[in-house]
Amino acid sequence: MVLDKLNNLADKKCIVPIAMAIIFLASIFYSFYYKIELVADAKAYNSIALNILAGSGFKEQGSDTPILFDRAIQRAGPAYEYLLAGIYAVFGHHYEAVWVIQALLHVLTAWLIFKICQKVFLESGRSIGLVAALIFGLHPDLIEISAMLMTETLYLFTITLVFYIFLLVFEKSSSLFLAFFLAAALALSIYSRPTVVLFVPVIFGFYLIRKNYLALSVCLLVMIVLMTPWTWRNWKIYNQFIPTTLIGQYNIWLGNTATSDGGQWVGNYNPWNDFAAERGFSEVKEKANQEFKNFVFQHPINFIKLTLIRFTRYFSLIRPMGFWFYQTGLSQAFFSGLSGIFIALLFISGWSGVFLAARQKKPLYYYLIILAITAPLPLLITVVQSRYRFQVYPFLAIFGAYAIIYWLNKRNWWKEKVFLFPAASLLFISLIDVFMSVDKIIMRLKSFF
Repeated sequence: MVLDKLNNLADKKCIVPIAMAIIFLASIFYSFYYKIELVADAKAYNSIALNILAGSGFKEQGSDTPILFDRAIQRAGPAYEYLLAGIYAVFGHHYEAVWVIQALLHVLTAWLIFKICQKVFLESGRSIGLVAALIFGLHPDLIEISAMLMTETLYLFTITLVFYIFLLVFEKSSSLFLAFFLAAALALSIYSRPTVVLFVPVIFGFYLIRKNYLALSVCLLVMIVLMTPWTWRNWKIYNQFIPTTLIGQYNIWLGNTATSDGGQWVGNYNPWNDFAAERGFSEVKEKANQEFKNFVFQHPINFIKLTLIRFTRYFSLIRPMGFWFYQTGLSQAFFSGLSGIFIALLFISGWSGVFLAARQKKPLYYYLIILAITAPLPLLITVVQSRYRFQVYPFLAIFGAYAIIYWLNKRNWWKEKVFLFPAASLLFISLIDVFMSVDKIIMRLKSFF
């Protein structure tokens, strides 16, 4: 009965535009209501964008700081900083323009998720797509991040775009036209968040399996052409191979020290900053890689412990956003609680949907599952923060909606292993996280009142 009503609703032509409008209005309202001031990373991205506009190049600090000592190269980028610079060039230095454009990007991502579901799931595709788009589009954490000058909204759009184009390639793998656009989307995604590079071997492997060598060559060539200018710029400045920035080396060093706790926190000691301040950034990549190797081989037990902590953090259901500086008291408690509900829904339904999809034994499902699994891999050896998990959210929204529609069509679905196993596993992991973080949880709860 419920599923029939949902299918009838999803079939109405007006429902998808209405859903997208609701997502857009929610994002815009949040941005203009809170008008979140710039701090930390957001402040750095803004400074870099202004320096780009001023003709100073990709720099965070003033002209008095030599570029070899400038911190911009340790930030995620460079795509987001250049997007900001472009927005400022057209609309002036107004954060309102950024909020509107990021709200549009958030809506476009939700719409792509809807279209992806239509292509992936031939039965009830519109219903699954509508549920997936709403789960993703109305997720409090994603609405909140679109109200900030942060990279997440852009890179979620770019990886979802890669995902969508890959589906078109899956249907027509010999198309050189699609290979070109897939490569362009991949390059943009890597420039937005370097961990997306793990998509590349999966996609190249697909071309090899299909024996579409010409399309693979076009994809590879376009990626090389698009990635070379920035890599060459970094080589000339830092005399080393840096395809994007040094954010990966930054995280891998800070995430693996004697004082690391699984996140980007090392007490009062930041070896990266100390080394960069003294030697600049021309040697810091090699130093970070060496420190990581030393830590793994000299302190293997500690490294395994940190990896398990990061694994627990990544899959925990008690890692909501909402603990930012601009909210306090009951409003923060409400947001954090709502965030926690969405995370539980997304993770339990999402991973349940992954198991359901794997059971179908369809090649397309396998590729999508593999792409989803690449999301946590680089974080397990670096650092895990709540917002670092966002890369898996589009995939979980898609598979989660698939599971929800399955549940609506099935009696006693909660007794099935495809639900019980992921739900029990995630709850068990979350209990471990509660045990390890009890002091911090108590501190958070006290801040609400």
